[in-house]
Amino acid sequence: MSYIVLEESLLNEFFKFYYGDSYNKETIHNLFYHFKPFVITNEQIINYFSNDDIALQKALTTQIPYCECIDTYSELYSNQFYKEMLEKSKYKILLTNNHISLNTLDCHKICIKDKPTHIYAKKFESGSNRDKAKKHIISLMKNANQITIIDKFLYKENVIDNLINWFNKNDLNQDIEFTLKGQKQQLSCNTIEAKFKNKGYKVICQSSDDAAHDRYIIIDDKISINLTSGLENLFKKDKDFTYIVSEK
Repeated sequence: MSYIVLEESLLNEFFKFYYGDSYNKETIHNLFYHFKPFVITNEQIINYFSNDDIALQKALTTQIPYCECIDTYSELYSNQFYKEMLEKSKYKILLTNNHISLNTLDCHKICIKDKPTHIYAKKFESGSNRDKAKKHIISLMKNANQITIIDKFLYKENVIDNLINWFNKNDLNQDIEFTLKGQKQQLSCNTIEAKFKNKGYKVICQSSDDAAHDRYIIIDDKISINLTSGLENLFKKDKDFTYIVSEK
């Protein structure tokens, strides 16, 4: 199953790009920022090549990468047509060319002019080794200037000790300025700061917002790593652990 649906103008622009016709570079640039495999129909291809039978026959016999061809039973580009397309997509999202496109259609829309959120996510089942996650996350931190770690359970002794050992094992740059934000305290901020400074790291401890639930590592205020079950479960294996990397 493909993931999204493209509105008519976007699909036609993609066809121009794919089939080597003159296309709008800005539209294609924005489209690929939001790109996921999408659903199409033969009727859409026929509509695009309505004045070129030779190109049409070739297009109908060639599988377009990134696309899943499906059948629909509604008038082309009607609201019902889009609803059928969306039903057969995985994410139920219609990608549009502008914010007022298809404003009578009730569905979740994303405009290609909006800033996209690019993410990488990886899940580890309980009992599974997290070494790949540790290696990836530490590589993101290596060249940072400032790192903020937010986790309400951060100030537990085992978490702090594991964090310091992880940094030492990977020779993390000691010029990085760390800000730690936690709530549930086993260790005082003075004790935590002393532990880090004893290993050469620059650390400031603060209390996190009472409303803060998600756990994050924020790198130079540019990259955010969401640790769904917290930093503790990066080092332990008895619970599921997922991390999500995104641009801020």
